[in-house]
Amino acid sequence: MIKFIYIIGALFLLSSCDFKQDERKLIAQVYDYKLYEDELLERIPEGINYDDSVLLVSDYINQWTHHHAILQKAKTNDLRIESEDLELEKQVEEYRNTMLIYRYTKRLIEQKLDTIVDYEEVEVYYDAHKEEFTLKDDIVQVAFLKLPLESKNLKQIRKLLRDYKEEDNIKIRKIAEDKAVNYFLDDNTWILFDDLLKEVPLQTYNKSLYLQNNKFIEVKDSLFTYMLRINNYRIQDNLSPLSFEYDRIRTIIINMRKMELIERMKRDVFIEAQEKGAINIAN
Repeated sequence: MIKFIYIIGALFLLSSCDFKQDERKLIAQVYDYKLYEDELLERIPEGINYDDSVLLVSDYINQWTHHHAILQKAKTNDLRIESEDLELEKQVEEYRNTMLIYRYTKRLIEQKLDTIVDYEEVEVYYDAHKEEFTLKDDIVQVAFLKLPLESKNLKQIRKLLRDYKEEDNIKIRKIAEDKAVNYFLDDNTWILFDDLLKEVPLQTYNKSLYLQNNKFIEVKDSLFTYMLRINNYRIQDNLSPLSFEYDRIRTIIINMRKMELIERMKRDVFIEAQEKGAINIAN
């Protein structure tokens, strides 16, 4: 870096008496615009060789002086441009202030926001806002297996699903893991019936009526046999179950806490400024 400073000195034999004194080393000046050594060094990549650095320094200073000469000419010869520049500076400052507040608020949320939501809190919110949780689609709890058409386990799976007993879950899962092309066996999870229909080639003209009239379903195509047992279902326009809405309610609660935290911060900061006598409003 010391060698590079000598490069600058060799390129620009600028006497200190030609410029106003400054703690930083002045490299170039155009009207009131000044380019200092530290600003120039920031433009030079690390590890660049001597010859390339000389060319880069010369090119940058040439561009910088031309740019600021034109800028000064524009400002002194067109008041409209100057006015637009002032407006732009105002907008940039407003944007900067907005970003500072955003970053401070974001950091505050990261440090202070409690994101732990227990089940009881979700349940209380659900019970108090049930009118907000109306199903827009049919949902099901289902045991589903997709097996090769010639699988030797079809008869066994058919019987297990038709005569479903909780103690048979281990057997069903074992066959699914060993033989099924795809399966879903989480009895406690609600899924959209439309999502199930993307996997199973069912023909249904009235989905709600179909769910009400079918418990065990078996269909085939040219390659696979699809077997499923509808363990539970909810029809659209009815109350959505809590377990189906759990994640959504948790997000709502956290967002409410976030808004409360932000409002409390605004209030506390304003009170602090008042107590310091930093707020004065003219009558």
